[in-house]
Amino acid sequence: MKYKKGFKIKPLRVERDGSVVFTDGTNEVGANEKSCKAYGYKYKNGACFAYQQRDTTHTVFQTTSTIKKGSNTISQDTENSMVIGTNNETKGGNRQVVVNGEDHIVNRGVENSAIIAGKGTTSRSLGEAVLTGHYPNKSNYGQCSIVMLNCNTTDNTETSMTSQITTSDATGVPLDYIVLPKNSIVGIEMYLTRLEIGGSSGTAGNYSYRRQQSCVQIDNAASGTLVNFNTKNIAKIGVNGSYSITGATIADEDGVNQFCLSVNVADRNNVNNSWSAILYLHITSTNTIF
Repeated sequence: MKYKKGFKIKPLRVERDGSVVFTDGTNEVGANEKSCKAYGYKYKNGACFAYQQRDTTHTVFQTTSTIKKGSNTISQDTENSMVIGTNNETKGGNRQVVVNGEDHIVNRGVENSAIIAGKGTTSRSLGEAVLTGHYPNKSNYGQCSIVMLNCNTTDNTETSMTSQITTSDATGVPLDYIVLPKNSIVGIEMYLTRLEIGGSSGTAGNYSYRRQQSCVQIDNAASGTLVNFNTKNIAKIGVNGSYSITGATIADEDGVNQFCLSVNVADRNNVNNSWSAILYLHITSTNTIF
C-alpha cells in the first residue's frame, strides 16, 4: 500500500486480533486516530483495527449493522449502511451511506452520503447526496451531486473549504478536494454564506450571501479548463469577503491524475468567520474518450 498524502506512515500488516501494524518505511510504529481513520480503519481504545475478534471468529466491525438486499459487492469494513439494488459496490471504510439502485460505486472512505438511481459515483469524504440519470445505451451518464462545504477563517489567509478537516502538503495543495470524472462536462452552481462570529475587528451577525455559476470540461488526461460565468451578490451586511473556485490536475495516492475542484475563501485580519457553501454539480460523462 502506498502512503496517503500528508502521512509519513502506512499499514504494514493486520494481526490475528484485527489490529493494524503501521510502518514508517523502516520501523514498525503505532498509528494515532487520524492516521488510522485516513486508511479506512477503526480506532478504538487507543489502537487501530481492521476488524474485531469475537470468540474464535474474525468479524468485521459492524457488518451486521449494514442492510444488504440484492446482488452487490460490499466491502467488509462498511458500517451502519444500507445497500439495496444490483451491482452496487462499496470500496471500504464506508459508514452511514445509503445506496439504492444499480451500478453505483461508493469510493473508499466515503461517509454520511447517499446515492440513488443508477450508475453513480460518490467520492467526496463527507456530506454528499447523488442523484443519477439514465441513458438507454449506457454509453453516457448523467449525475447531480450536492456537496456541502464548510470552514472557519480568522485572517486574510486564503483557506480551502472542505467537507472535512484537512491539512496541506509542502506545496500548499489541499489534500481534500472534489474529484470530477474524466471525459465529462460539469456544470457548477454554488451558494456561499459568510457569517461573522467575532474577532477584534469583526461584528458578530454581519454576513454575505453569494451565488456563482461555472462550468468545466475534463478530458481523458484529467485536464480541464474552468469557466467562471456569473457571480451574483444576493445580500450582505458589511463586506462580502472574497472567494474563488479553482480546478487543477493532481495525482492521487496511486499516482493516477484526477481533476480536482477546490473552493477557497478569505476575509480580513482579526475577523472570525464561519463559511458554508452548497455546490450543485451537474455531471454528464461518457465512455467516449476526448
